[in-house]
Parts: sequence; structure tokens; C-alpha cells
Amino acid sequence: MADMLSIGSNAANTYKTALDVTSHNVANVGTEGYSRQRAEISSNSAGIIGPIYNGGGSSVDTVLRIQAGYIQTQLNSSNASVQRYDQQLQLSKQVEGVIASNDEGIQEFMQRFFDSMQNLANNPTSDTSRQMLLEESGNLESHIGNLNAVLVDTEKQVNTQVTNLVGEVNDRLQTIHAINKEVTRSLDTGAQPPNDLLDQRDQAILELSGYIDIKTFPQSDGRIDIHTANGQLPLLSDNTITPLKADLSPYTNDNRMEVYMNIGGTDHVISDRISGGQLGGVLDFRSNMLDQAQNDLGLTLNGLVSSVNWQHYQGWDLNGNPGQEFFAPLQVNGALGADTNVGSEDGSNISVSFNPNATVSEPPYTNNVSAATPPTNLDDQPQTYGEKEGYLNTALSAVGEFVAREYIIKSDGNNPASFSFYDYKTGEDISGTAVEVPANSGRFQLDGLEFDLSTIRASGTTGAGDSFLVKPHQAMLDQFETMVQDTNELATRGQSSIDASADGSIDDEPPAAAAYGDNVNMANLANLQSKSLLFSDGSGQPTETLLGGYSKMASNAGMYVRGTEIQLTAQTNVYDQMMNQRESISGVSLDEEAANLMRFQQAYEASAQIIATSQSIFQTLLGAVRG
Repeated sequence: MADMLSIGSNAANTYKTALDVTSHNVANVGTEGYSRQRAEISSNSAGIIGPIYNGGGSSVDTVLRIQAGYIQTQLNSSNASVQRYDQQLQLSKQVEGVIASNDEGIQEFMQRFFDSMQNLANNPTSDTSRQMLLEESGNLESHIGNLNAVLVDTEKQVNTQVTNLVGEVNDRLQTIHAINKEVTRSLDTGAQPPNDLLDQRDQAILELSGYIDIKTFPQSDGRIDIHTANGQLPLLSDNTITPLKADLSPYTNDNRMEVYMNIGGTDHVISDRISGGQLGGVLDFRSNMLDQAQNDLGLTLNGLVSSVNWQHYQGWDLNGNPGQEFFAPLQVNGALGADTNVGSEDGSNISVSFNPNATVSEPPYTNNVSAATPPTNLDDQPQTYGEKEGYLNTALSAVGEFVAREYIIKSDGNNPASFSFYDYKTGEDISGTAVEVPANSGRFQLDGLEFDLSTIRASGTTGAGDSFLVKPHQAMLDQFETMVQDTNELATRGQSSIDASADGSIDDEPPAAAAYGDNVNMANLANLQSKSLLFSDGSGQPTETLLGGYSKMASNAGMYVRGTEIQLTAQTNVYDQMMNQRESISGVSLDEEAANLMRFQQAYEASAQIIATSQSIFQTLLGAVRG
């Protein structure tokens, strides 16, 4: 009867444990990340009584955690993608709403600006029309300022988000690190896996994947190592956390937060290597939409400023003076700091401007007509009107060479130094398209702009590997300003034809103002609206008007938003599918658990009955012996 009693006692303990596990499942039906558990019941070894094998009852070998590791890995990956695209979409819609708005948007203000030029061309002596042109120019300037303020605020928002998200990543790493230690300790001291701890760790890792892309690597001692950047950079490895750090860009005046990681004892920027989670979404938005929108808009404004200014230089105002700068021309004085900063140069001596006829003719012009070719004074009027027109055509051709990008300038550290040029976003070496004019001067024509490095070349203050960042098109957003304030200074008048040669050409005549009331130059200014000026093709022919340039910017922003929406929908579907698979395997079913409760309760009661029967039989035997 001892065997029967043992079997009953073991069975009671077995089903008591099974009831406990089932109750635990029911209690955690609403716990996020919980994996249902199951008591694994097995038959005990049989005993031998004489020639007979007598069953040994049952016991619980372990409490099994029902979980599929591969699904959890896929869930982490899809969650990182969902959070990335969700964050991108939220931010990009803010910018799209500003850029693509047709209600009092930049496109409308530019249209009104050119319409006012056409009105003045129709009535060049009207003070009302002149004043209207300056007012529309001021309205455009004001709207650009408002839009730029929104973009700058968005930059600040991104900086704050980068800082906060880096903090969230580090907090989650601390949590996972602590759980890792507890898991290892539990496995060292007991045979039963710490199921609830494992669930907590999986949930913490899933939350971490919402902030940054990760890959997980289970270790033999039960801990999990976590890497980012497609598994190349360790966040948590060998029980050691490598925290991220949010700090200002190496280009000290860039005023943007970057993500750093200490690799080999040195902090390295890893922003461009983070591709998932909310942090990846914020960084992608900044790089591929916000920066691009600023560069696209800045390029359009640089095209407007440069073409209007150079056409304005061609004419004369009501006082008979040559046209001066209509808008403040591009002038970037100083790069945005040095990266490596091996030498003492901080980039403040670098200058970028629009100077397409450098060393030949550099307006605004004076009223002096040059007696020499090239002119002794670069701001003197050229010898002939034909030369002046040639310089204008060169300038308009240079406008078509503008590219919406940012530039890295690197020095080889020699004295005098040689310089290389790179696209900041892509890393492409574009030095081959930079032309030094004049030779060995340190002044380079690149993408229609002049990069004046003559001062730092002469000073010998750069070290090998010194790197400088320049954002000329974004700079125009801050610099855009109407320079003409007096209506009499609007250069509506064209070239005089009084001294034209017998063939009727004025190209060989010295520059001189046409009669009072002439409208030729203002008509040419108004015609810039319909003239293709931007984005020259392979044959050097511009393909877009100024308004078309703005439309292209708005289109790029719209395509980014649409692409993000499509990706978000796709990744959300994948995530939902993975979550459904997880729930089908690991989720708690109340119907199933209710059935288990009834089944295990009945088994427990039956086990108790075995014990009671065993006791009754034993008492009967005792009574028989005593009697």
C-alpha cells in the first residue's frame, strides 16, 4: 500500500503544480509579452515487485515556456521598421504641409513677384508699379523667412528627439543587462528556467527594437548579446553595455545632434549606420527630407537671386546708374567648423559665393567703362555691351550647374595645401569637377559656385585630413533679402542704341543707358519666370524654370511622404502577422485554460481519492491485525 500512497501523493503534487501553472496563465492573460506556460508531466520510473513492473505514478519534470525564438526575432525586426516609418511619417507630414501648401505658398508669392515685374515693364515710369514690385519682393522675403523659421524649429525638434531617444535606448539596455544577470544567476542555481524573467527580457528587447534596429545573439550561459548597425556594433556584449551618446556634430557650428559610440576608446559618429526604430526614423527624416528640402529650396532661391541680380546688372535705373544688387547675393563666410582639426584652421577663412566670371568681370558695375580687356577694375563696365551680355550668359549657365547638396572640403596639409571636394551625404569624390580659376589661386569653380580657399592655402594653417563642411544652399535661406529699397534704383532701362553701328547691332557699342522710360531690362527680368535656368542636362541645357525648381522640391517632399506611407503600411502588416503568429503559439487562451483547470482539478481530486483509499485500506489492515 506504500506504493499506492506514493503514487497518489505524487499525483496530487503533480496536478497541484499543473493547477498553479494554469492559474498563472489565466492571471497573466493581459500581461504584455507574457508567454503561456505548461507543466510537463511524465511518468515516474516503474518499480519491480517480484516479476511485475509496478507503475511509479507521475511528476512534473519542468514548467515549459511556450515560445518560438525565431518569431520573437522577426517581431523585433518588424517592430523596428514599423516604429521607424511611423516616426518618419509624423515628421515628414509636418514639413510637407508647409512646403506643398498652395495657399499663400512660395510658388504663389514668386508668381506675384514676377507679375509685378511684368506690370512695371508695361509701365516703367509708374512709381506705383515700382513700389508694388518692392512690396511683392518684401512679401516673398517675409514668406521665405516664415518657412525657414518652421524648418529651423523642426531641426531643433529633431535635435531634442535624438537626445531623448538615445536616453531611451540606454535605459532599455540597463534593464536588459540587469535581467541578463538575473537569468544567468537563476540558471546557475536551479534546473528550472526563469520563465517570467525570460518574458520580461523579451519584452524589454522588443521595446528596445522600437527605438533602434537590433540583432540578438543568445549565449550558452543564458544571456543575450545585442548589436546594432546590422549586427556590427555591440550595444550589450559579454555583460558589458556600450552606451550611445548624443552630442553636437564634429562640425562645431553645424548645431545638430549626432549619435556617438565609443569604439576602440574613441567616440565615433554612427548616425548614418542606424537604420531602424524611432531613432532611425528621425535620422532618416533629417537626412533625406529635411536637409533635402532645405537644399532644394535654397537652390531655387540661389537660382532666383543669381539670375535676377545678373539681369539687373545689365540695366540702368531712372538716375542713369547701372543696376545694383536686387537681392543680397550668396556669401558664405566660414565653413561649419572642422572635423579632424589637425591644423589650427577652423574654417572661418573659407568663402563661398556666386562669382561665375571671377577675375574677368565682377559686378555690380560702376558707371566707368573699362578701357582694357580684361578690365583693370573688375567692377567697371566691360568695353562693349556684347561682352556684358556674354558675362550674363555665363552667369545664367552657371545657375544651371547648381546641385542641391552639401560639401566636404579636405586638405592634404601641405604648404601650399591641395584640396579635395566631397558630397557630404553620399561621400562621392567630386574633386574632378572642380576647376581652379586662375590656376594655383586656391579659388575653385564647382557646381556653379566659387569656393575661395586662397586665404587658408596661403596661411598654411591646415593639417593633413582637416575636413570642413559647407552648406551654401541652406545658407541662402538665412540670407535671402531684398537690397533695393528706393524705387528709382530699379534698373528698368536697357542698352542705348543711339550709337549703333550701320548694321544695327549694339553688341560692339560701349555700355550706356537707354532713354528714360525704356523697359527692355525690366521685360528681360520678367521673362526670367518662363526661362529654363535650373538643373542643366548632360548637354548643358537647363531643364527647369525657377517655379519648376520649387515644384520639384515640393514633389520630392511628397514622394518621401508617399514612400514612407507605403512602407509603414507594409511593415505594419508584417508586424501584425508576426504578432498573430506569436499569439497563436505563446498567447493565453482562456477557453483552453478553463478546460485545463477542470481537467487538472478532477485529476487532483482523483489523486486525493487515491490517497484516501490507500489510507482506508491501511486502516482496515490495522484493524484486522488488532482484532
